[in-house]
Amino acid sequence: MKFSYDEYRAFFYIHRLINYLERQQKDYVGDFVSWARRAQLSAAFPSEPALTGRRLKKDYRTLYKQLESYLAEAENMALSTVRKNINFASRLFNLTKVESEILEVALLWRKKNQLRIFARMAFREDLDSEILAAFAGVSEEETVALLHSRASLLRYGFLEVRRFSSEYDVTSPMREFLEHQYGSESEMREALLGRPIQSDWRPRDFGYVAGADLAVSLMKRTRHNKGINILLYGEPGAGKTSFAQMLAGSAKRNLYPVGEDSEDERTRNYRLQQLHQKLDLLEKDPRACLLFDEAEDLFSSQMTRCNKVEINRLLEQNICPVIWTTNNITQMDPAFIRRFTLALYFERPPVSVRRKIWDKYLKAYHLPHSSRQTMALAKEFSVPPSLIAGAARATGMVKGDLDTVRRHIHIMAKALQGGQKMDIAQIKREPFNPTLIHTDLDLTRLTRQLEGLERRDFSLCLYGASGTGKSAYARYLAEQLEMEVVQQRASDLISPFVGATEQNIARAFAQAKAQQALLLFDEADSFLQDRAQARYSWERTAVNEMLTCMETHPYPFICTTNLMETLDPACLRRFSFKVKYGFLTIPQVQAAFEYFFGLNIPRAQAEGFACVTPGDFAVVKNKAQILGVTKDPAELLRLLDAEQTVKNRLARPQIGFCK
Repeated sequence: MKFSYDEYRAFFYIHRLINYLERQQKDYVGDFVSWARRAQLSAAFPSEPALTGRRLKKDYRTLYKQLESYLAEAENMALSTVRKNINFASRLFNLTKVESEILEVALLWRKKNQLRIFARMAFREDLDSEILAAFAGVSEEETVALLHSRASLLRYGFLEVRRFSSEYDVTSPMREFLEHQYGSESEMREALLGRPIQSDWRPRDFGYVAGADLAVSLMKRTRHNKGINILLYGEPGAGKTSFAQMLAGSAKRNLYPVGEDSEDERTRNYRLQQLHQKLDLLEKDPRACLLFDEAEDLFSSQMTRCNKVEINRLLEQNICPVIWTTNNITQMDPAFIRRFTLALYFERPPVSVRRKIWDKYLKAYHLPHSSRQTMALAKEFSVPPSLIAGAARATGMVKGDLDTVRRHIHIMAKALQGGQKMDIAQIKREPFNPTLIHTDLDLTRLTRQLEGLERRDFSLCLYGASGTGKSAYARYLAEQLEMEVVQQRASDLISPFVGATEQNIARAFAQAKAQQALLLFDEADSFLQDRAQARYSWERTAVNEMLTCMETHPYPFICTTNLMETLDPACLRRFSFKVKYGFLTIPQVQAAFEYFFGLNIPRAQAEGFACVTPGDFAVVKNKAQILGVTKDPAELLRLLDAEQTVKNRLARPQIGFCK
């Protein structure tokens, strides 16, 4: 009778087990004959089972010789896929002959049930260290040493110990690898390593990350240095994985992911085992590095069965650089953090980066979009890239449009919050028309100049009457520069606690720098007041902090105020531009009626409004909508005149151009 190569290998290990049982002087003859009958080991096997001891021994000798003849036959057969793959893995990871045989036995134990049936008849046990020792032909003490958690078979994830038992088994990923047929050894190596992650990110995309330049320099200069580990931590969706791809790309390294393809929840240590695998395989590759994404499961002892010393040694001795990402380091042992070469914190990425992410996934799923639309989406949603990818994919499948994408984002965001509506950043668009701004500087020309400027370290002080469009222009400028706005009011910064105001000011500048955003300070007179008029020491120190931060801030900074005359003189020279806002001119009043109400009014009527602003028109429009008089010119004129009357009664004469 002919058997496959793997079946012959099972007979080889049964032969070893018989020799072991003989040395142990155990009664196994009946078990062997019974098994051989069931396995149809010989075509000449007697039709009836042996009833006497003499007949049993005769059958045993016959079948034992038959078993030995099978072993000889196997030597002339071509190796099976499993045996070839085991040989390759043994060479890659320097497994000993005994380790290789233990791995083969564990695989055949699950693959060929005849091996398992006979062993259980003789031992009545599972595949524990004693049976593995018998199959391998070595002592149990030696086998136990080879099955230690830091020895190759468990360290590299070839074997695992089943939960709540002492039985060993081949891990699911390794079984899949060993049983697959490959076309070449390079294909087999790729199956273990995976394919390098490709990236089109550039260092300039991550100017919002403090220390990004240091990380790039470090990755470019490291060669065969031990213990190069870079930790990227911060909130989800902040660009940590994309940054890791950029790091590898900037250093012209191949970036291999660790443990991203496993769905085996039972193997808790799978990712750690795969990390050891890839570190070993890439040890001599100077152009490689690894990405261990979402590292919380490794650094939490509740998730992996490894001790602190093992993690410490791993961080100290790895030759191949590893980039780690995690959302939270509060539960991470400080001893781990100290061993990282560099740790970078990630805040929410600026709108320019989010726009690039949106553009990438919309293109990937062939969804038509314009540059303006991707910018709007980037401003509207601050969500992880995975959510954007999912929304784009689902929309592509149903042949939807950008409105479908928005609906999907809202639905999935709610699910991520456990059924609660997610607080998604929404854009509140204020009406802004550059032609309705009356300033002593041509803002249209200035905007064009700033758009073409390579540098972004400029500042503006916008001053004048309330409602003239100072804050609206700041947001308009940010939109033209494709930047977000970090807005701060006096109530956000001023604190009754000692030193807190200064800290709030510094934090606002740091936030804008991290997000590469335009920083807007409304009511700047509250914290840039003339220090000569200060009554308390904290008022002076707050101004000092503002002046210091303004000196070195690398991104656009805009202050608005209604009380220019109260500002500290020292701050004025720190503004690149000081722009005075006034009330609308007569032609602008006519244009405002057309813009807000679609009405043309004669110049004579417009001349009656010398102290009105775009803000006044917005208020009147809101009132008119509530009262239902948006098409009644006389009522609109009356409402606007009422706004102007109140303003003339309360406003100081020096504000704006009103005389």
